[in-house]
Amino acid sequence: MKKILSITAAAILIIIIVLFVLIKFYVTPERIKEFVVSTAEKSVNRKINIGEINISLLTGIGIKEFAIKEADEKADFIRCNEFILKFKLLPLISKRVIVDELRLVSPDIRISRNKKGKYNFEDIGKKEVPDKAVEEKEGETDKGLPISLLLNKISISDAKFSFKDLMKELPDLRSSADIDISIKSVDGSELFTEGNIDIKIDEAVLRKPQKKHIRNISSKLSYAVNVNLESNDLFIDKVDIKIQKTAASIKGSVRKFKTSPEVDLAVNLPKTKTAEIMELAALFADLKDIKLSGHFAADLKVKGLLKKPESMKAKGNISLDKLGISYNKINALLDGRIKLNEKTMNVDMTGSSGKNSARIKGSVSSLFKNQNIKLNVYSKKLFIDELEPVLQITEKHSSEKTKTPVSSTAKEVEADPVNLKLTASGEVKVDTAFYKGMVMNNFRMKYSFKNNKLKLTEAGKTGKGKFNIKTLMDLAKRGYTYSMSGNVDSLHIEEIVNAFFPKAKDTVFGIFTSDFKLNGAGTLSKNMKKNLIVDGGFNIRDGKISNAELARKLSLFVNVRELETIEFTKAEGAVKIRNGVARLDSIFTSDNIAMDPKGNIGLDETIDLAFDLKLSPRLTDKAMSSKISQYIRDRGGWGTVPLLVTGTLSNPKYTVDVAKVGKKVIEKEVNKFLEKLLNKDRDEKRQPPPEKETQTQEPEPVNPLEDLIKQLPGQLFK
Repeated sequence: MKKILSITAAAILIIIIVLFVLIKFYVTPERIKEFVVSTAEKSVNRKINIGEINISLLTGIGIKEFAIKEADEKADFIRCNEFILKFKLLPLISKRVIVDELRLVSPDIRISRNKKGKYNFEDIGKKEVPDKAVEEKEGETDKGLPISLLLNKISISDAKFSFKDLMKELPDLRSSADIDISIKSVDGSELFTEGNIDIKIDEAVLRKPQKKHIRNISSKLSYAVNVNLESNDLFIDKVDIKIQKTAASIKGSVRKFKTSPEVDLAVNLPKTKTAEIMELAALFADLKDIKLSGHFAADLKVKGLLKKPESMKAKGNISLDKLGISYNKINALLDGRIKLNEKTMNVDMTGSSGKNSARIKGSVSSLFKNQNIKLNVYSKKLFIDELEPVLQITEKHSSEKTKTPVSSTAKEVEADPVNLKLTASGEVKVDTAFYKGMVMNNFRMKYSFKNNKLKLTEAGKTGKGKFNIKTLMDLAKRGYTYSMSGNVDSLHIEEIVNAFFPKAKDTVFGIFTSDFKLNGAGTLSKNMKKNLIVDGGFNIRDGKISNAELARKLSLFVNVRELETIEFTKAEGAVKIRNGVARLDSIFTSDNIAMDPKGNIGLDETIDLAFDLKLSPRLTDKAMSSKISQYIRDRGGWGTVPLLVTGTLSNPKYTVDVAKVGKKVIEKEVNKFLEKLLNKDRDEKRQPPPEKETQTQEPEPVNPLEDLIKQLPGQLFK
């Protein structure tokens, strides 16, 4: 037995000596270099440079200054200072490659895209090969490796990667990495790999939406995965990722990842400070005005075919723990949980901002395709004034966009049609809402969104009044179309005007009732005015118009200070809007005045109205001299002056309707003349005929009617 062992040991020693001799005298650096270079150049179709090669049975193969050239053979595409391969020789006999260590020192990969959009790696390995040969080759790779492979350790230290885009579309990038991994394959069909990868983005230059430099982003990856090369299945034992201070972990599988990926993954994001997430996001976007606080966590399982979103399912929880958002004057807080149950997401959270708070509760079904959203919002008290900063910021951003210089030939276009494959419905309830002194109670709004049409039904009370409004918007058409109908009953018109038309604050008062229908189309101002169609009637009780140019200019025109504030017990009328013009037909009455404005009011504030201004006897005496007032008074002593109003709402111009006044004067004078003539005829019949005597011819008296008409324009308001 000892003799056999001695012989065996001697044989092994002889084999080792032979290997040493073979390596020393046959496997020379020159031969290896020639083999590696020629084989590699044929494979990648690029020029390859190799520096010094060292071969040793104990230390393996070492290559210094390894480089793959660019297509022009000038610059380096890939360069590595040192390449070391340590492997075991004996397993090669049984087609087993056992590599103790593969180490790359300071590899440098430089990728670029030229001005024509072509990458510098596109031609690598390209050869004129028939399609059938390519298919056969691809089919062979799917069968796995032809040998058994074991890489105990792969280490890449001080790796460099850069990307340069001469088209100026994609970000330029410089990064570095340290890699320490292992790869094992027992029979060639399965690979197991694990390890650690540290990557650092030294610098990235973003160009869109605006130019931004990013520096020093660190990330760490620790993983362990199995890959089946025959079935194209990936099994993840663990993938732990950490970017800056934000960490996440993934476990599960991705089957048929090359053809039809089917995922079954568990994703966990431990309780994380949202400020840390914002820190990371701020590196890529301008978030200087946004601040986040609180915590965010997620524990999810996702399963299904990526190519068929409807097959996807998700389970798990997302929690928001006092997640605060601060932006300019906006401070909001979200607290609650989102629970996913396969194809349904249930939401239950509370949102608050200042004195405002609301509960948001509902569900989203068919999560991954054609979502169906059902969300209800409830608030006990809502202070809309406090939410105004949101509207101001929106207006600010909108105005900034309009200030952007545009070509003189550029045309404004209507908003594109919306094509959302989702449905939504729900209800918004507010017990009491406050806005600019206006108090709304029991506000209810039901909404639905289907086939890109939005329906709203609103109802509520304010004071002793109430309102009901229905709205339909069709967003599927360019520029959108919309219709609205409703009624308001006994609302204080001053509250509505002060809240929604601040420029007209404290000018109109009264109890307002109205029924209306509205249709329109367009998102551009000129088209909205052109397409707007409104039919409505109104009634105002105990009304007043004050501090308005219409009233002030009227009081100056008729010289009655009392008309600076026009008070009326009742007003009613109808309004029709067509082609940007409102047609008004109305009557206003009170103890002192009455008027019936009729005519047009443009949506550009131009006015063209005519009305009879009726003044009580007291105001008639103030407005006109007795010489004139006698022609405009009725039997009750009320004076009537026909007026015309032109100009604009902010600068109205009053004139007398001379033709109408003249007609009234003529009618009155004719009546007087006829009455006088009839009285004279009666008197003549009653008296005896006069004695005959010589009569002298007297001059014909001046007709007072003609004289009045001639002087009327200048003397009516003397």
